[in-house]
Amino acid sequence: MQNVWKKLAFLAALILVFGAPVLGALAVRWRISDLSSGKPPTAGRVAWVAEGKLWVKDLPNGKARQLAAGENISRPAWSPTGRWLLFRRGEDLWLVGVGRGKARRVAQRVDEFACSPVADVFVCTAGGELCLGEPAKERPRVLVKREAGFDLGRIAWSPDGKWVAFERLKVGQSEAGQVGIWKVDAASGAVARVYISRLRFDRERGVVGEVPRLAGWSPDGEMVILWRGPCSASIEADGLPLGLAPSDGYEEPVPVVGKGWNWESAWESAVLVRPGFVATAPGKLAFVIGAGRDTWTNKRLAVYDFQSGELAYLTGADWAVIDPAFSPDGKLLVYSAGPEVKDAGGYEQTLRQGLASRRLWVVGTDGGKPRRLTNDPAYRDERPFFSADGRYILFARLDGENKVSLWLVQPDGSGLEQVVESIGLLTGDFTFGYYGAVTWNELFAYWPGVADAALINATKGTPEAKKLLARYPWAKIVVDRSGKLAVDFRVDKLESGDEPGPYLRLRVFIDPATNIPADRFLDLNGRVIRTEILRHLDEETVFGTKVPYLNPAYGVYLEFPRHWRPRPGYDDVAGIPGSYGGDDGFFLVSAMNGEGLTPEEVARHEASHKLKPYGERPRLEKTTVNGREGYFVFPSPELGVGAGACCVVPYPRPVAITGEKYHYFILYGDAKHIRDLAASLRFL
Repeated sequence: MQNVWKKLAFLAALILVFGAPVLGALAVRWRISDLSSGKPPTAGRVAWVAEGKLWVKDLPNGKARQLAAGENISRPAWSPTGRWLLFRRGEDLWLVGVGRGKARRVAQRVDEFACSPVADVFVCTAGGELCLGEPAKERPRVLVKREAGFDLGRIAWSPDGKWVAFERLKVGQSEAGQVGIWKVDAASGAVARVYISRLRFDRERGVVGEVPRLAGWSPDGEMVILWRGPCSASIEADGLPLGLAPSDGYEEPVPVVGKGWNWESAWESAVLVRPGFVATAPGKLAFVIGAGRDTWTNKRLAVYDFQSGELAYLTGADWAVIDPAFSPDGKLLVYSAGPEVKDAGGYEQTLRQGLASRRLWVVGTDGGKPRRLTNDPAYRDERPFFSADGRYILFARLDGENKVSLWLVQPDGSGLEQVVESIGLLTGDFTFGYYGAVTWNELFAYWPGVADAALINATKGTPEAKKLLARYPWAKIVVDRSGKLAVDFRVDKLESGDEPGPYLRLRVFIDPATNIPADRFLDLNGRVIRTEILRHLDEETVFGTKVPYLNPAYGVYLEFPRHWRPRPGYDDVAGIPGSYGGDDGFFLVSAMNGEGLTPEEVARHEASHKLKPYGERPRLEKTTVNGREGYFVFPSPELGVGAGACCVVPYPRPVAITGEKYHYFILYGDAKHIRDLAASLRFL
């Protein structure tokens, strides 16, 4: 069965997650620098392969040190702490601690491997099994056992490090097969289906059916990103439609571009099935759109908004883009691009001249004019990465003699500096790449420093943060690097006009030498509290008898009685309970497509439900909610004030929830509280 994967080019494609800066988080104590004086590297850390040796260096001015040597070393990959490096030596997987100990082999004949984004653990596939390993243990343990007839393909960690998505394929001669994306719980080993499709073997046409290819996860972990198309390596090489599949496996995948999965007409909407062509940031998905395996033509940069479902093109058709990477705050994209090369006639020299014009560019994710960062005609610039604080960009520079060096530049184009003189020894075939796409992750890997996710996860483990998040799971969490490194947990009460009013803020400082929480204080509407924080969190009354409810997935804010608690039996969305209640009432958030309908028509649709939740004589009442026309649906009088009611309000603009687009927000509640609940409603 392994040959089937090779024919389909499943194992030939590299894992996308290694091409992006590693997001990481730890709940344990660790030092982030073992190479220098104990201070954290200001611009991250880089590992690279040169002349059969594995090297590492703190950036920008640390001393290069050799970690391992031997034939066929490739594909270094960082753990999220920057303490450990995985790398391949031949077909085997090796692990080495940065600044300590010797490299050791951790698995043999490994196909794919990936480090967790939140802890110093890793997964790998070998012999049809998916295994999980960690530095403290000699052997990885099996997460997914070998199953006769099945092969494993790409793997990808969920952002929170709880799940590992993986491809599993079975194609038999003259029998039905299946291919799909599954996920496994990294702690328990429980396996769940995300999406599968059926295949069959035809004597004349070979394998027939559509195949999903794993690309990664959405930043909130609610969706799995995938390509979908025919079981054909040739068609796959020219790109396939990109889509989203709910990670709970209950819904069909939906395409990011267009309304269907018609790959035959997807020339302008396909995305190459290659590393570096897809990147994510909170709320956003960036990808290089345009079919054709030639990376020097028909390649535009686009950004998809998970919340609204809107797609925006950030570059024009006269430039060919590769290697997009988000800044840590998601506001910028850096990428490599050169003028589109057309009608080259397949002549490599002409194409190389075109590729040599690739430079680094940066553009705002909300639009605007792209700005060029580099412009030295002696170099071709590719594979950029942002540092964790957003102050630096690391990238590869290739000169006319196939020599590659690594450089840093700041996002405004200043501070250009060479940090690694040479990587490789490289051949012309390698630097030309696969139709212009070079597999740089074979030769170097970047640890961008302490990622926001690492800091957030470390501070979430403090007693104060646990108590605040238990009461306010929708609290906004922000990393502040402007002064002393800190993480803020903040809840705001929205006033009229959607302006913030009273607020509650917990600030947890981070010791940058150890990445562990240090001092902390509570800010209650401007009153700073440094002692007995837990007691004050129990007693805080800044919101009076109400507490705020913020649900980014549904795009709403409202307030409810402070004694209400999450109602069991109702699903969470992105970790936010969908319903709260108590003995005296409740509320539940929901949405409806309703495209083309008026608010009154949607309300009547609710009132006439066949199950008659509002009784025989429901009453409609026109209202204004957050400046928008809406309708209440009240129950029949005989049901009493404790019966269910609802409020129907159109969204200011459609929102995308678990891949579906909705035009109307519906707030359910008891008839006694529905007016007060609706009065506090704000759209985000």
